[in-house]
Amino acid sequence: MPAAVYNRCVTVPRVALLVTLCALTFFVGLGRPAIMDSDEAFYAEAAREMVEGGGWVTPLYNGEFRFEKPVLYYWLAALAYLVVGVSESAARFPSALAGLVLVLTTFACARRWHGEPTALLAGAITATSFGYVAVARQALPDLLLACFVTLGTWAALVALVECDAEVRPTKRWWLVAAGSALAGAFLTKGPIGIALPAMVVGPLALFRVWSTRTTPSFRQELSRLVVDVAFLAGVCLLLALPWFAVMTTVHGVDYLDRFFIGENLQRFATARYNDPRPVWYYLPIVIAGLLPWSPFMLLWCRPLLRLGRRLQQIRPVNVWLAVWAAVPILFFSVSIGKQPRYILPVLPPLAIFLALSIGRHLWSTGNISRPHRDRVTTAASALSGAVLCVFGVLVYRAQTLLPDSSSVGVLLGMGGLVTSGVVVILVGVVRRNLVPVALVAAAVVSVLSVQYVVLSRVGPEPVEVLAALIREAKPAGMPYGRYRVFVRNLVFYTGRPHVELSSTEQVVSFLRSSGPVLGVVDEDDLVQVRASGVAVYELGRVSYLNTGNLNLGTLLRPNPEDDLRTVILVSNQPSTSGADLTGERSDAD
Repeated sequence: MPAAVYNRCVTVPRVALLVTLCALTFFVGLGRPAIMDSDEAFYAEAAREMVEGGGWVTPLYNGEFRFEKPVLYYWLAALAYLVVGVSESAARFPSALAGLVLVLTTFACARRWHGEPTALLAGAITATSFGYVAVARQALPDLLLACFVTLGTWAALVALVECDAEVRPTKRWWLVAAGSALAGAFLTKGPIGIALPAMVVGPLALFRVWSTRTTPSFRQELSRLVVDVAFLAGVCLLLALPWFAVMTTVHGVDYLDRFFIGENLQRFATARYNDPRPVWYYLPIVIAGLLPWSPFMLLWCRPLLRLGRRLQQIRPVNVWLAVWAAVPILFFSVSIGKQPRYILPVLPPLAIFLALSIGRHLWSTGNISRPHRDRVTTAASALSGAVLCVFGVLVYRAQTLLPDSSSVGVLLGMGGLVTSGVVVILVGVVRRNLVPVALVAAAVVSVLSVQYVVLSRVGPEPVEVLAALIREAKPAGMPYGRYRVFVRNLVFYTGRPHVELSSTEQVVSFLRSSGPVLGVVDEDDLVQVRASGVAVYELGRVSYLNTGNLNLGTLLRPNPEDDLRTVILVSNQPSTSGADLTGERSDAD
């Protein structure tokens, strides 16, 4: 059988396996929970307004221009709405699809540089790492950015650094792929989509050319690099610049200043958007993002200690992967504004390194298993399993924050997590070569358990209940305002813009309007509103847990009084047309 046909026969089932795995971790239950009261509401709602209003150039949120990010994610979500209708799953579909493409890109990169077995494991690690799974299930552009950055970095490395004889005839296509990917990254989140690949590939490409300085081909290599980079940049600019040009024409040069200076430079170099965080902030984020696989970083300890003695034996592709992993961590670590999602582009090269290390320890042919390898593998498996068990216990403890969830469902979710953890520990002791299989299965069970227990509930979500109350009580043209609750996602479910209220004084003034209005406020804030003397009539209330702000501290110390909020819909009129408002009037003494 020809090698090409054999490779295709081997690759296709592995790709199908990865697609199936991504379907379970990225796509199943994508419509759960409701759009969170977090950044994802911006993208879900702006895409909805894009479809309803027909304005496909400038994104709108709550009827106002949204200049914070470029347009690509909004376009993709809007296209999903046009195909299947406005829904949570459609809003999140571009992110989940980016996760799938990212997994396949990681597989292709590892296959080219390290072979089929490593490629399959690297793809599986990417598909089941909790950091990727969490972001793939939110309507956010960060995973789309990581997808484009990964594809662009890999394609540019092949075209500008690898430069094998077999690549030269097809180099132009690699450059087109790299330029197209960088354009996509630029249209997703701006200059960072070009800066990251450039910081990785640029020094490596220059070093490759510099290494030929003593040969007659130096000038030719340098000229070729300049031409290739110019071609790549031309493809990128050709695809990315038109939208920015139209935005500048419509909104003026001030848009460029606001976006490039305010939303990029100031976000990186100042504390305007994010509180300052320590320089080591991303190290635990990377470890957490690669769970349940990150304990296997222990396999790197001995090779790192021997790195100096084996420097000459390191393959160039591993140097490229190391630079690829290190540059984003260093770049974002020196920034002032840090967010966990920023570091997503670093995970693919780390996944390849993990797959390579695990494969060498567990499946190397011709090597006798060594005691230290067994101990490290067992220890890493035990840590991974223990993390899953602890997470299961935390889910059980958090059931006080899930009043509408089934207690049986919570027990099943905890049981799935704990059982998965125990299985991983046992496999690490008795059948180490099956540890990757056990971890993949455990990750899938964990994702589905959390998705259908922690982040889901029977019946409509609180924000949906409140939106239904507003639609029922709100005649056409009747304004409604909200203060400090359902800050971003309520407008997605009402389908109507709201009045943004920024203080209790503004709430009081709003409710004293001469015409009928509705207000959405927290229970504690309503006490202050009533104390001001304004008459309000309660229409309904909901209790909710803002899962968008759910963190480890919440799971460690669940406190319903602090973590659950009661949101109340009120009116300044005892009745309005089209609705029979019920509730007691409350006048201040």
